[in-house]
This record gives sequence, C-alpha cells and structure tokens, in this order.
Amino acid sequence: MTAHAAAPAIRHRWWSRIAAVVAATLAIGLLAAVRPAPAQAATVDTNAWYVLVNRNSGKALDVSGASTADGARVAQWTRTDGANQQWQFVDSGGGFYRLKARHSDKVLDVAGASAADGAAVQQWTDHNGTNQQFRLADSDAGHVRLINRGSGKAVEVQGGSTADGGNVVQYTDWGGANQQWQLVKLSSGGGSGSGCGSAPALTSGTHTIQSGGKSRSFILRVPDGYDSNHPYRLIFAFHWRGGTAGDVASGGTSGSAWSYYGQQEQSGNSAILVAPQGLGNGWANSGGEDITFVDDMIRRVEGALCVNPAQRFATGFSWGGGMSYALACSRANVFRAVAVMSGAEISGCSGGSQPIAYFGIHGIGDSVLGIAQGRSLRDRFVANNGCTAQSPREPAPGSRTHITTLYSGCRAGYPVQWAAFDGDHIPGPVDGSSGESGVTTWTKTEIWKFFAQFQ
Repeated sequence: MTAHAAAPAIRHRWWSRIAAVVAATLAIGLLAAVRPAPAQAATVDTNAWYVLVNRNSGKALDVSGASTADGARVAQWTRTDGANQQWQFVDSGGGFYRLKARHSDKVLDVAGASAADGAAVQQWTDHNGTNQQFRLADSDAGHVRLINRGSGKAVEVQGGSTADGGNVVQYTDWGGANQQWQLVKLSSGGGSGSGCGSAPALTSGTHTIQSGGKSRSFILRVPDGYDSNHPYRLIFAFHWRGGTAGDVASGGTSGSAWSYYGQQEQSGNSAILVAPQGLGNGWANSGGEDITFVDDMIRRVEGALCVNPAQRFATGFSWGGGMSYALACSRANVFRAVAVMSGAEISGCSGGSQPIAYFGIHGIGDSVLGIAQGRSLRDRFVANNGCTAQSPREPAPGSRTHITTLYSGCRAGYPVQWAAFDGDHIPGPVDGSSGESGVTTWTKTEIWKFFAQFQ
C-alpha cells in the first residue's frame, strides 16, 4: 500500500490527533457560522464583470446570439460565463447604474423608453438615458432586483419561464423569484485576470503575503510552459488538521501522483494550483480570517498570472474539507465549484444561502467526522441548488466499494454530486482495499472530472 500525503508513516497517531482536536474545533467553527443580513445592493464593484443569475430559473442574463447590434434581444440562457453573459455596472450617479455587456460595449435598455408592463429589455448604444439606468433593490439571500429609473419597473423573466431563451422584460416590481438576480462576480480590473498578457510575476514555490495583519504563506504550482495569454483554472487545495501546505504540494509518499490531492496529475498541466498554509496547521477561520486569506491569495495570484475568474475551485480533506465548505458558503459568487472530502462544518458557514456546484465525498465508517456530518453539508447545497431531495445509495459495510450519485433536478450549472465509500477517515480510498493510495485512488479522478465539466 502507498500511504497518502496525510500521514505517510504515523497514520494512527494522525487520526488520534484529529479526533482530539475535532470536538473543540467543531465548537469554534459552529460559533463562527453567522448568517449575515442580505447583501447591500449598492455594494457593487464598478471595475468588475458579473454574471446575473435568475433566482427562479438558475439561468443567466444573456444577449441572444452574442449579437452586437442595437436592439438585440436580451433573454435568459444556461450559464456559460460567455462575454455575452458578462455585465459591468457603470455608475450613472444617484444610486443608478448602466449595465454594459462585455462582448458589445452596449447597455441594457428598456425598448422605446416604455413604461408599460411587458416592455422588452434589449441592448442599445449607451446614451445614459433613464431607460438605461437601473438601481439595485435588495431581496433576501443576497439577491437583487433591477429597477429601471425611467419606468420604476423591475427586470424579470417573463411568465417565470425556466426555458433557455425565456424573454426578459420589465414588469411592476412585486418581488417574485423571476425578478430576483444573483450577482456572480467574475473579475476585477476589467479583464480575465490582470495578470493576463504580461510576463508572469509569480513562479512556482512558496510565497508569503500579509493578510489580516499576519504573515501567511502558500505554495504555488504554475504549469510548465505557462502562457500569459491563456486564462487558467485556479485550484486551491487545503490541508487537514496537523498537515501542511508542503504535504499537499508534495503528495507525501505517493509523490506527484497525489500532489494537490492528485489535481496536478489529473489536470495534465492545465491548472494553476495553490496549497495554502493554515494557522496552527488548521483552519479555525476565527473572525473569518482564513476566508480573508483566500481573498488575498486570489488577488495576489490573479494580479501576477493569467486566471480565468469563472474557473476557481477548492478542495480539501478533513479540516481542509471544512474550509472548502466555508468557501462554498461565503464565496459562492467567487468559486465555481468545491469538492469536500470527509468534511464537517468546522470552519464556519457565513452565508450559505447561494448556489454553487458541490461534490461531497465521505466514508460510511468515518470514525473522526461521521458521515452524517458530510450528508448535512451536502444537503445544504441540494436545497440551495434546487435539486430533487433524495437519499442516495451508499455501499454496504465490507463491500470495499464506492457509489457516486449525481443529483437530479438541480439548476443548470449547479450540480450536486455525492460519493460514499466503504472506509474510514481517509482521502485516498481504493476500491477492493481497506487501505488507501494517492496513486490509485478514484477520488482524484472524480474530483477532476467534476471540476473539468465547467468550461
């Protein structure tokens, strides 16, 4: 058997260390789980690009056919994060904004400056008319309504349609789910990442930054043959309690096959990889400081390298899984997907009401963080993502197998997947064995497949 990076030589003592701290950590993490008030609508980054996702349908505000013509129809469509689904908020003063389409530089416009219910919403050359100005009104769970300055009416998907191509019109503001939009921030600085098109300002290795008044570090892996004109996936890989960034980056005794939980190997040199170092070798996330650390790492990495901001991902094992879950809760509009291995709510869950693509992996015999805790994390995003609730099949004790279930009914672009395996608290289980191996485990392959579906 090839041991995984978590404890190459002292696995049982590592388990006992986790067990000893988890109870205290759970208390810390649960106390940190604060549900904030709805986001303040006026808080938008005018340098950023956003995808606007309809609450009712889960589909994105889209200029049909990526047209650049005046009068082109605006509709909803399955989220692709294409340039015709990206919008920048241009300040018009007085709390109003114009929404500029990235592909055309034209703005959202109520056709003919109509004040009627059902008037079409289109794109048009920016003339800063009141029919092109919108204020953002808060709804719950961080959603907003777009209220036109000229008519006082809200932008909605007509008839509550959930179909691709559903009409986007204006209608009297009544606060319906089809009038509510989630603002998914893709990038700041107006580009795919400010590091694109320039010589790389970071190289592979250990880097130190200041975050929250503390010195924090991470290990970076830049793809061989890095191309500054190619936007890369960015994958964060968080270590377990008592582990280190070095354990994750090196792959331990399994070597490069298990580096970054196998994502270096599986990505085939196509992703930028980050292994952050937790304070005290853990992720207590006191006062949200580890979330802030992630924000700061994103700014540092994306300021220096070319990253696709629509393809940020996070994974981790045990406490690292708890940290990935905390990001799913508080940064659903920053990360595209997370994969949580044998996790629990031990790093908090600030927010936790918005959808994000979610993959949970857990052993049915987990003696450290019982599988019920993993199911609970999963079920939050089953609800957030609008999936059909179910009790997915799990393998029988002694079967030495795993069963992966893809939930049905989820909003387009927000899948939930669950993999239960017959085993204990380990990240690298192998079918047909009670042991583990970073070389032959199925987890790394399934995690990469889950991440790679987002193009």
